[in-house]
Amino acid sequence: MLGAHKVIVSNKYLKYEFVIKRNITVIKGNSATGKTTLIEMIREYNEEEDSGVSVQCDKKCVAVYGKDWEKRIQDISNAIVFIDEAGRFTKSTDFAKVIQNTNNYYVIVSREKLGNLPFSIDEIYGIRERGKYPGIKSEYTLNEFYHIYGQQPQNLFEPEVIVTEDSNSGYEFFSKVCEEKLECLSAKGKSNVLSILKKDEYKSKRRLAIVDGAAFGSEIEIIMIYIINVDNDIKIYAPESFEYLLLLSEIFDSKKLQHKLTESYDFIDSEKYFSWEQYYTALIMEETRGTEKQYSKSNLNPYYLSERNIKYVLEKIPDNIIFDKERSHHVPHTFP
Repeated sequence: MLGAHKVIVSNKYLKYEFVIKRNITVIKGNSATGKTTLIEMIREYNEEEDSGVSVQCDKKCVAVYGKDWEKRIQDISNAIVFIDEAGRFTKSTDFAKVIQNTNNYYVIVSREKLGNLPFSIDEIYGIRERGKYPGIKSEYTLNEFYHIYGQQPQNLFEPEVIVTEDSNSGYEFFSKVCEEKLECLSAKGKSNVLSILKKDEYKSKRRLAIVDGAAFGSEIEIIMIYIINVDNDIKIYAPESFEYLLLLSEIFDSKKLQHKLTESYDFIDSEKYFSWEQYYTALIMEETRGTEKQYSKSNLNPYYLSERNIKYVLEKIPDNIIFDKERSHHVPHTFP
């Protein structure tokens, strides 16, 4: 499946409006915020003739539950699949294997970590009441999705230690940036980022973690809880991926790539790419194959480590993060 799809689910008392644009969307939040009600309304719409529920979308919307979840998913195609947190199977590796390479989008209600799934920080939502509005026969409540980890005002931050999620090209790049100025460490995987940030030898230093936002959703909650409650000398910088950051910079023809980067949902086939991170890697490899810019994720081409190209990439890092006071920056995604 491709594209962004608006969904409206309603009965005479309640209405939900939201847009789904990636293969995995996660809904979190406290009890009694309407998460389970949304899934139940979709189930009623599909299974009960006189449910009183209306579902408007250009794709079929279905709810999956119960012990036969695997067979039900295998029988569904080109649809938006909603799953409630009562379905504990969403935490399993079997679930990840089943939904990978399918042409559906999945909306999962869960307060669990879901470390088996590569979902985006940008696609973690809560549900809140927007207001009450007059309907045809009675007043109804409108519920909306909101980003739990949205952009927030930032103070200037000059890190003393950089922690990259991976040990490959991104780490090579930022090691060069940090050369003789800052300490740069690799967490060697997203699940290790917090443990590196918490190490005693770094607790007295300002730390910046650079992670692939497109697939870091399972880790962000526990890190944010730690930052807010324990240690606010940590910042998280979460572009979609290192490859996305390169493609966004002046190293590439931004006009040519603009649409693919700003409206990626129109190009990323859920059946082919389990996360957007995979798409950006494939895109940069396709764009550079056979050229001086030829890209390898495992071993960064020295072309990207020239002073000019480093400057181009750093210009896309948020204004409030200061690697070098002589450089000015542009603003994508950071978290406090």
